[in-house]
Amino acid sequence: MRIPVLLALSLLMPIAHADTVRGFCERDGKRLDFTDGIAFADARDENGTLTTMIYLTANKLDRAALAKCADCAKPLPENTALSPRGDLIEAQRSATAKGWMEIQHVGGELDMTTIVNLMYLADNGTLTGLDGGNGRVSFDSRSEKRLAGKVTTEAREAPMNETDMRCDIAFDLAVGWPK
Repeated sequence: MRIPVLLALSLLMPIAHADTVRGFCERDGKRLDFTDGIAFADARDENGTLTTMIYLTANKLDRAALAKCADCAKPLPENTALSPRGDLIEAQRSATAKGWMEIQHVGGELDMTTIVNLMYLADNGTLTGLDGGNGRVSFDSRSEKRLAGKVTTEAREAPMNETDMRCDIAFDLAVGWPK
């Protein structure tokens, strides 16, 4: 009896560690819901400081298409501007048109996390930003293999609160580019 139970539990273990993204950001009546995401090392500078990117998307990313990027298998460039990865994700309009958030974590001595972009494609085809400048990223756990955390917001006092957005997102993502 124990062997079938242990076998069943071992089969369920990977499910417990599956990537998850759930939550939203909203501002001025516009709401972006997030359901998928990816985290990956994107650059390493001359001092060895690693920059990790996190993308949260409204719809499912096509990981098979991302895996076809030959340049993405090369050693990491010194900065994210030289990396093709972010552009490939943002070009997947089936995943990003309804919204995406780009988060950057720079390790090393700086050890800083920033929301770089919070965007969506408006009905008229215009790329539109939603970021109110009051977003905050916190990590529940952070390792080379996994990032789990939250995106929340803090209310500001007038007159700075005119651009406030509201976010409540939780994510738990394996770190790595699709293969």
